[in-house]
Amino acid sequence: MPVAAAVHRIEVAPKPGTPDPIGAAVARDARALGLAPASVSATHVYLVQGPLTAGQVERLRDELLVDPVTERATIGSSPAAAGAAIVEVHPLPGVMDPVALSVSDAVRELLGVEAQVATGWRYDIAGLDARAAEHLARRLLANPVIQRVETRPYHPERFPEGKPHDHDVRHIPLINLSDEQLSRLSREAHLFLSLDEMKAVQAHYRSLGREPRDIELETLAQTWSEHCVHKTLKSTVRYTPAAAGRDPIRWEGRPGHERHADGTVTIHNLLKSTVAAATFELIAEGVDWTLSVFKDNSGVVALDDRHGVCIKVETHNHPSAIEPYGGAATGVGGCIRDVIGTGLGAQPIANTDVFCVAFPARWAQGPGGAGRPLPPGTLHPRRILQQVVA
Repeated sequence: MPVAAAVHRIEVAPKPGTPDPIGAAVARDARALGLAPASVSATHVYLVQGPLTAGQVERLRDELLVDPVTERATIGSSPAAAGAAIVEVHPLPGVMDPVALSVSDAVRELLGVEAQVATGWRYDIAGLDARAAEHLARRLLANPVIQRVETRPYHPERFPEGKPHDHDVRHIPLINLSDEQLSRLSREAHLFLSLDEMKAVQAHYRSLGREPRDIELETLAQTWSEHCVHKTLKSTVRYTPAAAGRDPIRWEGRPGHERHADGTVTIHNLLKSTVAAATFELIAEGVDWTLSVFKDNSGVVALDDRHGVCIKVETHNHPSAIEPYGGAATGVGGCIRDVIGTGLGAQPIANTDVFCVAFPARWAQGPGGAGRPLPPGTLHPRRILQQVVA
């Protein structure tokens, strides 16, 4: 008789007396929030949905998920310690969960069963009431863009399921919109195009005599995005010296620069007129180790007579400010991708990461904390930096 698919919960935590570095780090960071938990213990939560027997769940626990030397595992939910509040952090539906994907593959290899897996973290916080523990979770442990906070052990009967898509071709009314309506469409549809860009799109579809399809509008917005086009780097910039008449920069002979009588300077195409222009000037003066610049996926410089080195820099501040871990991983991944995609293909050998944040000490991390209050909807710079490094 086939076993019905159900959601099985398995908790994995350090054994009593063994170090709990994740819990200790949370307790340490909580003090910077102005909170003082007596202790924090961290437990990894695995939710497995599939047609598993009780014996298969025990085998999964013992042979795959727990290290019997340093960890203990519980099927279901273990009770909270006396005086401890429980909070859990789980990814939102649709958010990538690499650990869950690996466990799902391992379940298939170990048991021959197709199962869906989701993971999360449980924190037992002693010395704080439930409200303070939830505040700690929302300020320190969860990012609302990708995660949700639960105030009790999360064990759903079924995983959330997506709704069927109708696959209808949708046309977006655009060609008769006013400027105000175009700006609203760009904002509400998350196109993030300026009014001038929206008007250019509108003019194009007026010339075609039809409204854009949704996929066309999304494609234009993505392709014309700051990330893909680097509009800021290619923009025209007007530079004003900090002190009139005391500009320390020598502007003479710089291509793409236009100096004005009031001391300001217009720089046409910031990237082309600065970094690129300086590079080509050095090449013209005799630098011969730049094998390929501003052409392929990454720049190539000569190491010796036989080897070239590919170097790629990725700008990723905004995604990393919203979701630091994933944003930084995507940025580094983009560099690796572009090195691999240079010429006939190169071998990545090293990563470096330079990331700039505001001075952490200037911003309060919690109510009553020292420093200025954070702007609404922003993450604390210390947390951004920690997650980028992670």
